[in-house]
Amino acid sequence: MGIFSKLFGKKGSASSEGSRFLKKSAPTLSEHFSITNLVIVASPLGNVKGTVLEDGVIRSCIASVLKNNRTKVNNLIVDEMNASYDFLSTGYSHNTERGYAAVVRDNSGDNTEMPKDRRVLIGSATFVRRSTTDLHADIAAVANSDLPVDSTLHLAAIDGIAYAAIVIKREMK
Repeated sequence: MGIFSKLFGKKGSASSEGSRFLKKSAPTLSEHFSITNLVIVASPLGNVKGTVLEDGVIRSCIASVLKNNRTKVNNLIVDEMNASYDFLSTGYSHNTERGYAAVVRDNSGDNTEMPKDRRVLIGSATFVRRSTTDLHADIAAVANSDLPVDSTLHLAAIDGIAYAAIVIKREMK
């Protein structure tokens, strides 16, 4: 032990003190999201003419809106949708309390010659329910279930009809 160490009561070198501090620090946590439940209903109103959409159109409408705001959650949902079509979205808006809205240009199937504009709303169940018809039983089951505190529910409505429910879990790892 050196003279200064004896005088000031220090043991070991400064570098060994620093390495002891590094060993005691907690690991850095980061946010991770996963989809724990996804329900898509192609005909939530039964076979009512004009309300039946193919799965690829529903998934493409959802992805086309969420591509406008590339958050971790939106990227996860867009990847999960595995969209069949790349629709153009216009009139995009986002409100943290309400959700996402846009007009999506559907040029799939019979709409190739005369594309159809679809109004898409994605957000909390409370908000989307006010803007849609009654929920299909499969979507209502998810919307009415008790979610864990670390999960959130997103409903997706197209032209005033809810076609999908998505439950996202947030974890710190």
